[in-house]
Amino acid sequence: MKKRVVITGIGIVSPLGCGKEDFWNNLIEGKSGIAPMTSLDLSPYKCKLGGEVRDLKPEVYLGSKGLKYLNKGTRFLGSASKMAIDDAKLPTDGSLSEKMGIVIGSSLGNFSETTDYFYEIIRSNPSELSPMLSYDVALNSSINYVSVIFKIKGLARTISAGFTSSADAVGDAYKMIQRDMAKVIVAGGVEQISIDLFLIFYLRGLLSGLDGAQEASLPFDKTRNGFVMAEGSYVVILEELQHALDRGAHIYAEIKGFGSTFVGGKKHPEDVRVRRAEKAMHDALEDAGVKKEDVDFISANANGCKIQDAVEAKAIQSLFGANNNNTSVSAIKSNMGEAYGTSGAAQLISTVMSINTGTIPHIINHSNKDPEINLNLILEKSLRKEIQTAIINTMDYDGNNSCLVLSKFSK
Repeated sequence: MKKRVVITGIGIVSPLGCGKEDFWNNLIEGKSGIAPMTSLDLSPYKCKLGGEVRDLKPEVYLGSKGLKYLNKGTRFLGSASKMAIDDAKLPTDGSLSEKMGIVIGSSLGNFSETTDYFYEIIRSNPSELSPMLSYDVALNSSINYVSVIFKIKGLARTISAGFTSSADAVGDAYKMIQRDMAKVIVAGGVEQISIDLFLIFYLRGLLSGLDGAQEASLPFDKTRNGFVMAEGSYVVILEELQHALDRGAHIYAEIKGFGSTFVGGKKHPEDVRVRRAEKAMHDALEDAGVKKEDVDFISANANGCKIQDAVEAKAIQSLFGANNNNTSVSAIKSNMGEAYGTSGAAQLISTVMSINTGTIPHIINHSNKDPEINLNLILEKSLRKEIQTAIINTMDYDGNNSCLVLSKFSK
């Protein structure tokens, strides 16, 4: 019999606020965390908007010692992890060290710090560089930092799978607990905005606002033209059910299934990409032992890109039927932007909050219906609805599709 895996803690560092209350209240009220970016000089470029984290005080969660040596992403992840651990009321004295793990997804991690560090090695005499400059430059540096300060010794994994990274991290952590590799796992994702990443997306033509188009995050809208980049860290505590019950933990929801497929690049025809996205949802439902008719809500990957939103919509329509009034669909990237490797964890937490409050946030900025998208979209205002089972969809531009199934907890 499979071990059951539940969520017992939540930590959020986001453009919509830090902490679950601020994040959730702003999301439900239809507020946007997208604004002109202040951390980058974008005057030479057409795209100006981003979902930046603006109100984090990392010293509140991590203390001030050594903080100046931590990059922005490590501050994000450390703070979100502390919030989640405290929310789950886990002991921090090391008594759970051997039973506890951490699995975090990040598409590009500390990319800017890595490139800056190697530039300094090339430009300067390496022997003259401070050792502290190398402290936080690798992709797994943030994860290692968190595992050390919170005494996590069971396992530590960094998952880098493009835009599906944090969904894959949660899915892998879920499977690890089922295999009894750990009793508790800190799982989620982290990303940070930098000029390097901005230029990667800008030069690939993925950002909204190019070619004179309106710059906005417009999931499923007919006028969508690309995504608005974002940053943050979203962390959950996954726990083996009996372990959670034995210590009297509050249980938010249960992870029931995970599915993942790969297309193999963008050159495949749209119908192939649709079938692979549909299969990820199908496999996740099969893993969960849930019928598609029992899915109440889908947290869509939709980020405002023309082709990708259409592929996801057609996959949902194919699996669940067009204009399916039973299965509501929303997309929180309209509010917070596309945080690439950590967006899946953000969607997961939003869905957890929907299950617990009976409220689903609506898609903002949607004013032009795309006639080819026939989904039961939540528009204009948040929706009151009891959710027993939900799906979280994530997709990557280079072919990954990952899907999680989440359910209301019941003994």
